[in-house]
Amino acid sequence: MKNNPLQSIIQDIHSTNGQISIYELSKRNFTTVRQLERNFKKFVGLSPKEYSNIIRFQNALNIIKNSDENRSFLDIAFECGYYDHSHLTNEIKRNTGLSPSQL
Repeated sequence: MKNNPLQSIIQDIHSTNGQISIYELSKRNFTTVRQLERNFKKFVGLSPKEYSNIIRFQNALNIIKNSDENRSFLDIAFECGYYDHSHLTNEIKRNTGLSPSQL
């Protein structure tokens, strides 16, 4: 990973918990969106958007797992960059096959 040309991009995605736009990523790393997508797909095997979505989802799951019972899904969804709680619920179902209450 030391010589990975995408290391700084991956760090940016992780530092923002996946809540950074691809345009902003390309701007921060002095490349075009298309070049970023091409290189990311070549070295990682996913698009930068797919990778960001995975990191954002992992962050949401961590918050859900470590939060107290009084925390609403709506608060967690907004904190993690989802549009609303149903967007987060759909992502949970799509990625885990479980409903949020089964987590």
